[in-house]
Amino acid sequence: RPTRPASCVAGTSCVSTASFRSPANYLPPWEYVGDDAQAFKTLVDALRSKPKADVTVVDANAGYVAASLRHDDSSSDVDDLEFFFLNDGSGAVLFRWAGRVNVASPPGCFKPGCINGPRQRTRAEDLQRELGWLPLET
Repeated sequence: RPTRPASCVAGTSCVSTASFRSPANYLPPWEYVGDDAQAFKTLVDALRSKPKADVTVVDANAGYVAASLRHDDSSSDVDDLEFFFLNDGSGAVLFRWAGRVNVASPPGCFKPGCINGPRQRTRAEDLQRELGWLPLET
């Protein structure tokens, strides 16, 4: 099992905290306030509450969660998710969110500060907001 997320290949349906060389495929780590164990449980519970999610690995000792998430009734729109809790009191979570099938990114965005990227970017940001966590900007 990996201890850190892999980066994404530029132009793929993937976002990762390790893809800092490809802005469209990069998202910053997430930051939570509070206990590492409680944050881990909060993420696992949020994933399990999604009707089309399959949480495949939960390793609290290693701070690792793996899941797949289907977004429609076909088998083609499935994302594989990995989360890596640092468990060092920093309140940081690294992750990789990758589509099994590569789909072209939506055309440009029209609001200031917007970075166009794969739809996994929006999906990850939606989960982050649902959890009430913040992007760990440096």
